[in-house]
Order: sequence, then structure tokens, then C-alpha cells
Amino acid sequence: MKNLHQSSILLAIFNLTNGQALPDAEARLIAWRAYGNFVTDMLTAGQPIVPGKDSIYVNPPNQAAVRGGSPCPQSVTNFDLFSLADGLQTAGEPLMDPNGASYHDPLLTAYNRQVQTADSALQQYEIAVFGPQYRTVVTQRNKIDNQARDELMPEPGYNMPVYPSPYSVALSPWAQHELSDGILYKPSYTLGNAFEESCDAWFNNTSTARSKYTFSMKSVNGHDWSSLGHTTSMTKFGGSAFCLLSASKTATTDTTVFDSWSKGFSENVSLEISMKGTPLVFSIGAGYWDVGGVRGTYPHLLSHHTDTLASRVRLSKLLIGYEVGLKITINETSTWSSVYNFLQDAKKSSSASVNIWGIHFGAGGTKETRRNISEVQFVNDGVSGQIVIPPSQPGVTYLLGALGKVL
Repeated sequence: MKNLHQSSILLAIFNLTNGQALPDAEARLIAWRAYGNFVTDMLTAGQPIVPGKDSIYVNPPNQAAVRGGSPCPQSVTNFDLFSLADGLQTAGEPLMDPNGASYHDPLLTAYNRQVQTADSALQQYEIAVFGPQYRTVVTQRNKIDNQARDELMPEPGYNMPVYPSPYSVALSPWAQHELSDGILYKPSYTLGNAFEESCDAWFNNTSTARSKYTFSMKSVNGHDWSSLGHTTSMTKFGGSAFCLLSASKTATTDTTVFDSWSKGFSENVSLEISMKGTPLVFSIGAGYWDVGGVRGTYPHLLSHHTDTLASRVRLSKLLIGYEVGLKITINETSTWSSVYNFLQDAKKSSSASVNIWGIHFGAGGTKETRRNISEVQFVNDGVSGQIVIPPSQPGVTYLLGALGKVL
């Protein structure tokens, strides 16, 4: 780890002295902004987003999406779907948060509070506050009461069974599986556009050609994310998981970030993402319990003192790919040499942890996202080079990005 750290420091000093260094903080803004263009084109089919209403979110291309297909129990698909669909994103922040605050929890809390205090005095108060709109409030509350109940009560058609324990989808032998033990019930979400059939086609069709999408970073302004529904002055993007290159030799050593890209980064580096078949867009739907649209339908209802949904975004579409691979081309000799040496030094440790463009290798991570550093391949012609990341493991679909609607 000491050699890796010292070499990074010496390289940074050399590049700064020669006026060539571009730190990771700037390089990643450009790289992820270029990736955002690809995600936007796929999600919107070239149609402009609505400012103030739509937001595009990006994430590392090895983030597991919704497990699905015939061999996967529906309860496992439901668990993944709920985890993605119910998590709220933050307006103005293009980095997707897989652990965003729940959309459902504050609504359930508010509902339970109303149930506990729902007496004639409360009803009279609501009439006084909401006037002619009182009946609307009652109707919406009754929807939650009668159609959804709470998340722990199985209501066929309104709640969905989820299986929250670890589960690996087995494709061979090809057979349908069901799980009944350890089932919980959550508010119902759906994933449209024939998701299960699409998974089956990905898993089964061995002759499907791979799609390749190349995007350069020329003329990309990493600070302006307005065309994705965010800000024109982005200055920071993500934590260590979004470093373009980083490594740590052991679990107890600090992570070293490759911080010495050349000033010609935008012109000298390009990306090619590939996948089996084509990436597909799937729309998220919600069950009858979801009455969040009442605020848009009846905008003059009295606002809550603390609006837990303000500045939050609900995901409405997911971009999903299968057997995702990545190729990074560096057409600048000194930068390629530095990158190659950085990664080769990191690979010397059997317990090393490496991140390449958000894709995790080695120690740590989850079984869906963790990959062996030995998988990484290099192509070197002495002048330029490529980092080649082979396709991801079969049986798992991966989230490439998402479109959300501002609440």
C-alpha cells in the first residue's frame, strides 16, 4: 500500500509541475456527465425532459437491478422492486441513492396517527380547515384504510409478498421456484413492459448479439447537469464508489484514488459500454394504496407543517441491461502508463479492493456486484491502451440509470 500511495503522490507532483494534472474530482464530473447523456437518450428516446418535473439519475453500471424471470420467485422480484421503487431520490442530486428515504413510511406514519386520533373532534376540525375539500381528504384516507391496510397485513391485490433474505437465482435447471417462508407484505409496486418475459429472453437466448454504445467526453461540461433535470453548477459527485480509479491493498488500509488524469482527459479518454441484447426501459407502477397524487389533483389543500416529500423524487422508469461490460480507451501515453502501473500495483495484493469506473473488484461489495480483479484485461500497443471489463455474471440484471418525477 505504501508503494501505491507514494507512486500516486510522485505522479501527482510531476503532473502538477508540468501543468497536466486533472484531479479525480473534476474527471469524474466529466465522465459521469457523459454517461448521463447515454442514460438520458435511452430513457427518453430523445425527447426533452420537463424542467422542474423530470430528473435523470445515474449509478455504477454494476448495481444489481430487479431479479426476475421464470426461475426467480415472484417474492424475490417484489423485494428488489420495492427496494428500488419506494426509495426517494433528492431533487438536484444526479447520483442515485439506493438507500433513499421511503415514500411509504411517512404516509403510513401519518395514517396511523390519524387512526389513533380519528374521533368526532378531529372530523370537525378537518371540516373547519378543509371546508368543501373535507370529503376529498376522507376519501383518500379511506383508500389507505380500506384498500391497503398497513404493510404487515396481506391484502391480495393491494399488497405484495416480499422475500427479504439472501437468494441467488439459479438458471440451471430452468425451473420456476416459489418461496413461502419468511414472507413479508409491502405496498404493491409493478414493473411494466413485460419484465419477466424480457428476463427470460436475456437468460435463454444464447444467440443474441451484444449491443455496444460508445460515448466520448469531448465538449462535455461536467458542472452543467441541467439537461438531466439538475443544476448548472455541480461541484461534487458521489463518494469513493464513484471514483474513476481507486484501490486499497487490504480492508484496513486507506483507499488511494488515482488523482492524476491529464488535462486532455476529455479528448484522450472514451468509454464503450456493451451488453447482451439491448438495454430496456421498464415503467414503475404502484397499487391503489398510493394516493400521493392527491396534492397535484387538489393543490389548494392545506399543506402539512412538515412536508416530508418536499424536494423528493419518485422513480418512474428504470433502464436495465444484462451481461454488462465496459471498455475504457486511453489515447495518451503517459496517462495510460500511469493508469496501468496503478492497477498492476493494486493487483499484487490478494486482498486488494479496486474500483474502476464504479465497478467493484476484489474484497468487499455484495455477491451480485463483487468481481475478481483477475477478470480485468488490458490491451497495450505501447502508445495507448484499453481496460476491458468482461460481461457481468449471468442471471442478474443490472440497473444503468433511472428517470424520476419530482413530487
